Amino acid sequence: MIKSTLLLLVALCAANAFAPVQNGVSRDTTALNIFGKAKAGAKSGSKPTFDASTEEWVAAPSDDGAYPYDAVGSLLRHGPAPFIKRTTNPKGYEQAVLEYMAKAGVDRAEATGNMDAKLNNAMDWAYQKSAEANGSPKVDYTVLKQKDAALSVIWAVFITPLVVKTVVETVSQF
Repeated sequence: MIKSTLLLLVALCAANAFAPVQNGVSRDTTALNIFGKAKAGAKSGSKPTFDASTEEWVAAPSDDGAYPYDAVGSLLRHGPAPFIKRTTNPKGYEQAVLEYMAKAGVDRAEATGNMDAKLNNAMDWAYQKSAEANGSPKVDYTVLKQKDAALSVIWAVFITPLVVKTVVETVSQF
């Protein structure tokens, strides 16, 4: 039991530790955005509303409900945490996106990127939002840079299995 718990912990730490760094500024024109391009969001003034009877956020009629990228795009951009959230609890994820859209007054693409970044590392995301409020450039969390995508794939395919194998061999010696 302890071995399997330790292995799971090491695997999660190794995978999350090398998620792409969120330092892309919206002015970046050399970035690659695969698995869908950021779509123009709902028209201004058409924000989601909160339905008190169901205690859920309801999308505006003009919102098509389409995400700017799929769950694999979340994995490449922000690591395993938002990917797992999107695949295991899609309704909760949608509610978080709608709530952010309503409270921040942004479109679905920006809200999706921000929720993924927050799920990946809430403290860094909060720090970035604080810095933006103080005049720092706004980060576009929907953009996927070629370098970040390549590093994510390298870590997922080569490095993480090597780390897990090493830990398994080390733990099995005890």
